[in-house]
Amino acid sequence: MKGLVLSIGLAIGLISSAVPLHAAPSPSALQVGSAFPAFPGRTITDHSLTLPASPTEKPTVLVFSFSRTAGKDARLWNEHLAKDFSGTVSAYGVIQLESAPKLLRRLAISGIKSSMPVSVQNRTIVLYRDDQLWKQRLGVKDESRAYAVLLDRSGTICWMNAGAFSDGTYFSLRAKLSTLLRQHP
Repeated sequence: MKGLVLSIGLAIGLISSAVPLHAAPSPSALQVGSAFPAFPGRTITDHSLTLPASPTEKPTVLVFSFSRTAGKDARLWNEHLAKDFSGTVSAYGVIQLESAPKLLRRLAISGIKSSMPVSVQNRTIVLYRDDQLWKQRLGVKDESRAYAVLLDRSGTICWMNAGAFSDGTYFSLRAKLSTLLRQHP
């Protein structure tokens, strides 16, 4: 009798672990034309910030990075945006550090902070959670690249990039930004 009860209990345990009762739906990949989901974070200077701000006075570019190598790629995006659209576009870097060991996070932030101007520090958000969620949303296939997203003033995605920075992809973003700025000066 004990063997039968144990076998039934084991079978129920296996079945219940194989079929989740409340499976969370996986997030959809973001697409051009969809609303960008707002998220809270803290800047590298430890100020609270929620992006995207709604409504915005300017188009917004968010550049996500998931690794040190991607940070170098993100820097290229942000430098070009600052040079061509200073004051007319809101550009933010989003650094995902959930996978960084907790003991090294403070050291990583210190190194990142020391390598950038204060004006960029206030526009750089560090996230320590939802790494997989953002990878799914952005369709991350290569963590060594930055992922750039352009939002119009209403927070709708107008343009996305999943490749490494290049003059050609930056030209595509610049053209889309110029169109947005002409439509709503």
